[in-house]
Amino acid sequence: MRNSTSVVETTPVKKGAYKAILGMAGAGFIGSTSVMFSVKAKKLPIVAHIKSGQVPPMTLISNGEPISSFRIYANEENMLLFVVTESLVPADGCWPIAEALLKWLKEKNTTEIYAIDGLPFSAISSEVKALTYSSKIDLSKLGYPMLREGAISGINSCILDDCVEKGSPYACLFIPTTKLTSIDYTGSAEGVEVMNKLFKLGVDPSPLREMGEPRKTEQKQTGFGSVFKRD
Repeated sequence: MRNSTSVVETTPVKKGAYKAILGMAGAGFIGSTSVMFSVKAKKLPIVAHIKSGQVPPMTLISNGEPISSFRIYANEENMLLFVVTESLVPADGCWPIAEALLKWLKEKNTTEIYAIDGLPFSAISSEVKALTYSSKIDLSKLGYPMLREGAISGINSCILDDCVEKGSPYACLFIPTTKLTSIDYTGSAEGVEVMNKLFKLGVDPSPLREMGEPRKTEQKQTGFGSVFKRD
């Protein structure tokens, strides 16, 4: 049984002034879906994964190969690291994983950490595509309002707590969603748009928007699409 938690580097990552983008499984699965969509669109390689008994046992199959459910991708040309997981990590596993991840990011000289997350909020105006919280990162030019009331949970909360305590730059971009346990494809598309603004990724989110349109989705569901039903 795995009692320890560590980051296993499968491809050497040189040190540099990286910006890390976190896509954790949460409300509407917006963080994990938007980050993973961007990673696949950019065809980025996996460079590391989290090895821990705290991560629920789940192995993904991608391009016919098994991959970890808690992965790190790198775009060394643009100095970006993408951390993504589809696993819902239990409360007692959040701190060990956050600490191991933060240690590894620090070793790589990461300068800023960003999280993309869903915000369960049915009363917010549909014109508001995202809200922000930041500490020592200026997001004013994005044009998104600052979050006044809300909550951050899980690994994102642990990382926020550590960054605020140590004075490290951190920001969270919240995408409003009315979904909790199913994928919000439209919200995930907004997450991609946010990353495009922040990091100039140039990723087209239209496939996600199309998947968020009920009629088209019902007509085109095949394979796994017919299994994972939305709200």
